[in-house]
Amino acid sequence: MQNDSPFTLRILLPRTVELRKAGHPTPQRLAWLAATLCLMAGSVAATYAQSTTPNPADPAPVQTVVFKGSTSSSGWIDFAPLTNFGIYLPVKINGRDAMALLYGGPSNIDKTFVESVGLAAKKEDASSVSGIQIQLGDLILQNASAKTDDLQKQGFDAKILGQSVLFRLGEDVFNQVVVDVDYAHHRVAFRDARTVTGPAGAIELPLIELDGERVLPLSLNGAVPAQFELELGNVIGPLMVTPAYAARQKLLEGRPTSQRLSGRYSETVVSVDHVSFASIDFPQVPIALIPDTELPPPSITGGVGLPLLAKFRLIIDYPHSRLYAIPNSGAMTAIEKDRIGLVLDKKIANGFSVAFVSPNSPAEAAGFKKGDKISLIDGKPFQAWPIQAIIKFQMADAGTIHIFIMADGTERQIKAVDFF
Repeated sequence: MQNDSPFTLRILLPRTVELRKAGHPTPQRLAWLAATLCLMAGSVAATYAQSTTPNPADPAPVQTVVFKGSTSSSGWIDFAPLTNFGIYLPVKINGRDAMALLYGGPSNIDKTFVESVGLAAKKEDASSVSGIQIQLGDLILQNASAKTDDLQKQGFDAKILGQSVLFRLGEDVFNQVVVDVDYAHHRVAFRDARTVTGPAGAIELPLIELDGERVLPLSLNGAVPAQFELELGNVIGPLMVTPAYAARQKLLEGRPTSQRLSGRYSETVVSVDHVSFASIDFPQVPIALIPDTELPPPSITGGVGLPLLAKFRLIIDYPHSRLYAIPNSGAMTAIEKDRIGLVLDKKIANGFSVAFVSPNSPAEAAGFKKGDKISLIDGKPFQAWPIQAIIKFQMADAGTIHIFIMADGTERQIKAVDFF
């Protein structure tokens, strides 16, 4: 991801990063320990740990979860309410304030930040860092590990948040604690798995590990539920399916289709009549087909992303292979979808450049082509469009009219309609 990436939610965290983590080994199971640790402030905390088999010549540090005082939770932590961008929350990394992304893949830490806090790479793996201390409210994760990456260089998060994201909270966190995501109130908590029970009204779903991924059952168009990977890092759409599953279920037959831009991929999109998840039926849900080069194992049908997951409070309990889902009050509202078909870039000064036009879309019908230059959208210049707003623009309400003034002074109109 480069700083001149197209202005589209598709470039924030491409779905393929989380759905297929090639070569990433399945995390080992938790081993519970009851202990008493003294923190610097003298508080007493219940702890439990996950560890790998040590090498006698170079023993690995035990990863430890410590809750402050007599608590069994981090407490609620507010996160930035950016539905189409991910779940960002404040953390402390080795005592330094930082912004992190809650993410289901492997944990990552920024290379430059690693150097600034004096962390050292592992002897056996120069691309990984251990000895990380992560503070999340009243929770401290000690001796955590993460892969290094150029997170600040990628830079797109900083354009949205106004500051760089230095850490991605991944599997290591989920494997040790229960993660409670209350999207309706824009807050998250991390809880001791030994103390968590299902709240009143919650739907309990199996969250099993299958071929190294955590999967949930979903049903499309009334079919027998299939296994879909839980993807908090998938912000591009509610659901992705394999082409084989789409063919078996005849999901493309008799329905209009189009293409969307997803990172470096162009993916087929279609809307299905019904998606059932956690006893809620969602009508007319946009889905995308996974590219052939990025397919999951045959046991996994696809991935369920944040635009659908954000309809619920989710209590994600890896240690007990379960998830509690509590529908938000607005869960039955329609899932957003693209009704414009235009992906914009900013490669020209003081204006927009068209990076992609979806086939059979209103943008294509209005004559837009890749490389077209735009000066104004709905009377507003480039500077008046925050990144969030221009991405949200794609999800326009059906029937709305939008005016584009091209660089040559001509005018074009788009009426937002369902085109797939």
